[in-house]
Amino acid sequence: MAGTARIVGAKALEKALLSAFQQWTEDDVNGEYWRERFEEKYPYADRITVRKEKPPAKNPRDILDTEELYESGVRSYDYSANTAVARADWHWDAKNSSDQEYAWYVHEAEEGPSRGYPRRWTDELASEYLFEGSEIKGRLMARIDQSLNG
Repeated sequence: MAGTARIVGAKALEKALLSAFQQWTEDDVNGEYWRERFEEKYPYADRITVRKEKPPAKNPRDILDTEELYESGVRSYDYSANTAVARADWHWDAKNSSDQEYAWYVHEAEEGPSRGYPRRWTDELASEYLFEGSEIKGRLMARIDQSLNG
């Protein structure tokens, strides 16, 4: 049986963490995670909604519809890093037929046609509590391990 112990220098550690975080936000979050969240079936009112390009939506339903909302977030992905912080940002800016951004109405469902049926696709990343036990955190940890250990 054999074992190895090593210490990674601060610069190498910082480089590995930044690389892992960027790959995670690009490939895992923007590339797969958002799609999974938008394809997830969320509880909704018992009414049927006619969709533009898909069969009528029933309960439960996904939030893809025409994919405009999903695509607006994926297109908006912006990664930045400096000596103080690395961050990834998204802005869902798809507009409805009244030319208003409608992501908030879908996400929070406090008013409008989605009232009472929130589809909170960002909560797992935004909440430390939800993130801690999430599968997407596992993907980040795997990226960090891969970046550090090859």
